[in-house]
Amino acid sequence: MTASRILVTRRLPEAVEQVLAERLRAQLGDANTALSRAQLAAALDEFDILLPTITDRLDADMLRPSSRVKLIANFGAGVEHIALDAARSAGIIVTNTPDALTDTTAELAMTMMLMAARRAGEGERLIRAGKWSGWGPSALMGQGLTGKLLGLVGYGRI
Repeated sequence: MTASRILVTRRLPEAVEQVLAERLRAQLGDANTALSRAQLAAALDEFDILLPTITDRLDADMLRPSSRVKLIANFGAGVEHIALDAARSAGIIVTNTPDALTDTTAELAMTMMLMAARRAGEGERLIRAGKWSGWGPSALMGQGLTGKLLGLVGYGRI
């Protein structure tokens, strides 16, 4: 039995790439840039498994029953970049990682709220540019979040 040919389209964490290369002999993307539409179309005919990310747009015209790819193992929670109905019609299984980024996304949202309220981005840019003149009572004062009301829209995972 011949091992499945796997293409990983973008650079992944080193430990993940090591397992993919050693255990599955996956072909790893050598650049950390999105593949072109032509490269993705060619990959669908050359590989058995495609491991794309959200930057790899797989539209209905690309996902055909004649494609060699039978599994799209998406690296990420979202699948809006993949024409799911076309994949299903072509007999291509699509997977994702639905809960992998739930906590991370919430943490990043908190980081952005704190940075905006406390003007941390502005302060960081001043320091990097060598323009920080030191602390002052009103320098980059910003505002706190205590007692503020936060509106949530969606209540989805991410």
